[in-house]
Amino acid sequence: MLAHVQALAGEIGPRGTGTPGEAAAADYVCKQLTSLKLPIERRSFRAVSSQNAFPVAVNLLGLLAVVVYPLGGALTRWIGAALALSTPVLLWQTITNSNNVLRPFLPQVSSSNVIAKIEPRGAVRQRAVLLAHLDTNRCRLVWRTGMVRSLVPLTYLYFGVLAFLGLLYLAGALFDAPAWFWWVSLLPAAYLVGTIVTLWKDDRTPFSPGANDNAASVAVSLEVAARLSAKPLSHTQVWLAFTGAEETDHAGLTTLLREHGAALRQAAFVDMEGVGGGEIVYLTRQGLVFPYRPDPALVAAAERAASRLPEAGIRPAEVTVEDEVRALREAGFRAICIAGIDPETAALPHWHRADDTADTVSPEALERAMKFVLALLEDLDRGQLDPAV
Repeated sequence: MLAHVQALAGEIGPRGTGTPGEAAAADYVCKQLTSLKLPIERRSFRAVSSQNAFPVAVNLLGLLAVVVYPLGGALTRWIGAALALSTPVLLWQTITNSNNVLRPFLPQVSSSNVIAKIEPRGAVRQRAVLLAHLDTNRCRLVWRTGMVRSLVPLTYLYFGVLAFLGLLYLAGALFDAPAWFWWVSLLPAAYLVGTIVTLWKDDRTPFSPGANDNAASVAVSLEVAARLSAKPLSHTQVWLAFTGAEETDHAGLTTLLREHGAALRQAAFVDMEGVGGGEIVYLTRQGLVFPYRPDPALVAAAERAASRLPEAGIRPAEVTVEDEVRALREAGFRAICIAGIDPETAALPHWHRADDTADTVSPEALERAMKFVLALLEDLDRGQLDPAV
């Protein structure tokens, strides 16, 4: 497995969404799956080029409200209020869906998924999907190890500023407020300008090598594929989904669900994030300011699988990280995340940092994660989580 990590994070290197590095990672995964004689499906799609594009667009909409509000009489005040009140809603959409209605106006790039299936020995009675994303994020100024504890208060502050601007303009429109209302609004406007500058600088940082996030998960998924190809499960068809654009708008997962959602409606999705170091855990609560939880039946299966591997020290955990599980749970799918957690930072190891290199990945952590994923799949196969395919 370490050889896969070295190939992805060392030889290919940073794999930003829509970059040649991400495409090379997809090529590498295709080659490995072909060597296992597995049929491959590769799908291209369009994805937003940066996670920061959404909040920048929201801020620009807020600033447009500031410009429009004082231009005329009641009409422009109401237009300004409507624009400003839409911004916290759009931010909520961004956090909960990695998307919002402004997406068609944002810069986009081409990305791709790689999908393979491993058939069971007997009749297919259920399906399980292993998710591991191919792309890496930038070495973020805030969204990184060491800043995790600041993410929640900063997000609440951001919501507060947007809500204040919207409510201020709503009051101005309702009560024909004097001109000083607009002068007061320049304070939140200044915050929005400062945020845009910060996000612009953030998008000038280099892409992370992404050894832990997420070459380690790709490596574990490839090893699970090799083992299940040699010894398939009894009645569970296992899908291996290597998604693109997880770090921006989850367009890879969205494409997977659009094309195969009907077949996977009752599937068990097992997402993997940062399993190259720290403690290997299964997440029971995630999210920034709108927490979400995994499927209860998958949590119970994870508990049983962990109990059969006491030497691995697998435990439940709660983290701030946002991942593809949110999108799955919001859409009503069964999903759970297996993650590596740095006990000192309560975040993924070397998350969104330049030192997320192959030499930081622990072979022991990869082995624990691989054995746990296999144990979880075997438990699902024995228990028949789904009543029908």
